[in-house]
Amino acid sequence: MSQADWKKVEEWDKKYILRTFSTQEEYQPIPIESTEGDYLIMPDGTRLLDCFNQLYCVNVGQKNEKVNQAIKEALDRYGFLQDAYTTDYKAKAAKLIIEDILGNEDWAGKVRFVSTGSEAVETALMIARLYKNRQLVVTREYAYHGFTKGSTSVTRLKGSRSGITETNPSSLPQGVPGQDNGLVAVAPSPNCIRCSLGHQYGSCHDENGELACVKYTRRMIENQGREQVAAIITEVTQGAGSVQPPDEYIPQIRQMTKELDILWIADEVLTGFGRTGEWFAYQHYGVQPDIVSMAKGISSSAIPAGAVVVNKEIAEFMDQYRWETVSTYSGHPIAMAAVCANIEHIMEENLVDKSRKAGHYIQQKLIELKSKHFSIGQVAGYGVLWIVELVKDDKMRPLVEIDRNFTHEVDPSTFPTNIIREKAIEKGVLIGGVMPNTLRIGLSLNVSKEDIDKAMDALDFALTHFESKVLQAN
Repeated sequence: MSQADWKKVEEWDKKYILRTFSTQEEYQPIPIESTEGDYLIMPDGTRLLDCFNQLYCVNVGQKNEKVNQAIKEALDRYGFLQDAYTTDYKAKAAKLIIEDILGNEDWAGKVRFVSTGSEAVETALMIARLYKNRQLVVTREYAYHGFTKGSTSVTRLKGSRSGITETNPSSLPQGVPGQDNGLVAVAPSPNCIRCSLGHQYGSCHDENGELACVKYTRRMIENQGREQVAAIITEVTQGAGSVQPPDEYIPQIRQMTKELDILWIADEVLTGFGRTGEWFAYQHYGVQPDIVSMAKGISSSAIPAGAVVVNKEIAEFMDQYRWETVSTYSGHPIAMAAVCANIEHIMEENLVDKSRKAGHYIQQKLIELKSKHFSIGQVAGYGVLWIVELVKDDKMRPLVEIDRNFTHEVDPSTFPTNIIREKAIEKGVLIGGVMPNTLRIGLSLNVSKEDIDKAMDALDFALTHFESKVLQAN
């Protein structure tokens, strides 16, 4: 394997790098020597099947040959060019998205390339406010949209708002990231397994069929004054928050935005480029957005890249003005080469369809597990993105009561998702979730049936341990 001195690597890692998800005392290095397909390979040769797909972002698998080759060829041509210059890679990437992917839809106008998903959300919010000349944006409970100032303001996971988690918050500096200065309003999440409005799905529709959470959102916007609201931003399927909406939710939200004359920003950073069995998740619902933020799967994360696509009306509006935004790496030629190769590979290998078919097989296997394990309360998803809600009993009570409102003050070792992750590793599989009670499963678009079976066997093994050794012990 690698010739690196891994003891020295771990020493440097622990000594010089600022920690994120743990304190320095809690931190334990997890050395990875290389990656391949859906696997992470450790220095001793151990292969781990990655059902996190890292951050649900390596759509065509690790070290894809076509993407890697495109990057190498681009490096032979370019060092760096800022966004003011034209390259064939950037022009082609835009054409592939607007014409080849979205050409059969009548909404998509132009694209602005950036470097990350957080930047894409920042840009989408900026454009929406400029176009509508309004400042207020509506987001939702449990939303995750990024870590920069604007994207954090529309993030509503208590444990993921770019601040420090501490038992005594008063001991920390005030004005930490995530404050929105009154420019953000928060609507309910369409979390039907545990509705924050106290409803039960099936009896929460009004006489016109509108869901209670949509009606609440509508009334909230009207109460704020629709003339004050630029847009609502939604993940089509909530990623870190791990919420799959009922089928009618997205069409009703879209209809609401049209009636109230506000924009709909679809955040597809996690769900885009085939992950759900369509190019973008909104396409499952027969609707079209005003703005889409994208990243992750745009390059399968081989190199950082992101983008914002706006509708034709917004594109025409923006074309009239000098838009003074500068991001050093926007449209970077090496990143654009990766985007082109990645999209072409997805098309050539018909990976969107393969993702859809893999989803049918994953669903079948998860339903089989649900019939076997009483702790599985809900299975939901599509393509190669799935959630498994873990419950205490047939009343769907959460195992960790604080559920999606958790902060890291709660001991994460007690989270069911983390207990299952630690057990599944014994079978060579990485599987778990961000939320305490909700597993989130992601794989590459061309994952093999053999690897799906391996993942499901490990999950079966971990759930058996969890139910017999943990739940019964409590």
